[in-house]
Amino acid sequence: MTDVVRSSCILHPASCIALRAFTLLELLVVVAIMGIVLTMGIPFVRTAVDGGKGMTRAIKDVQEACSHARAIAILQQTTSELVIRPADGVFEVSRSASGKAPSHARDEEAEQPVSRPSGGGRGFSAKLPTGIVIEGLGVNGEDWTDDPVARVRFYPNGTSDEMSVVLLSDQNERRNLWLEVVTGLPELETDPLRFKVR
Repeated sequence: MTDVVRSSCILHPASCIALRAFTLLELLVVVAIMGIVLTMGIPFVRTAVDGGKGMTRAIKDVQEACSHARAIAILQQTTSELVIRPADGVFEVSRSASGKAPSHARDEEAEQPVSRPSGGGRGFSAKLPTGIVIEGLGVNGEDWTDDPVARVRFYPNGTSDEMSVVLLSDQNERRNLWLEVVTGLPELETDPLRFKVR
């Protein structure tokens, strides 16, 4: 503090307190900034809390399975497969040992588990949450809904087989996820009138 301010504090202590206090404007600015930060953070917190259940989780799992299979195909320069068991609601990623078309019977030699990038375990596997079922599954223009196993191939150049899956929740929500064959990336549709034909 300068000598002038120090001497004024000694003579008039009330004026020193006023110098150290926050003004109403400063407090309002801080409250406004806190409000903006909280408003931006609420969607992220809600996603973190609600992301583990229901249709949101099912969509996330299917998208992650497709993205993982595509990444394995590109990074390892090999054909990978997304193995789908419609009755169980299970999605697994494996390497394809051959380039043949998907078969109705499960071919154990064609499935080689892909390890996770973190180095753990058998490979990527996801099971749909309770209350979510596969209502429809189409691969390359054929209906695979009632088959025990369906396989969707992902190629080293980033492309994939055609796939469309319709998920149904116990609250009668329907979502359609399909693969864009040129990019191999999953797309989502929520309007039943615009669902992709299996």
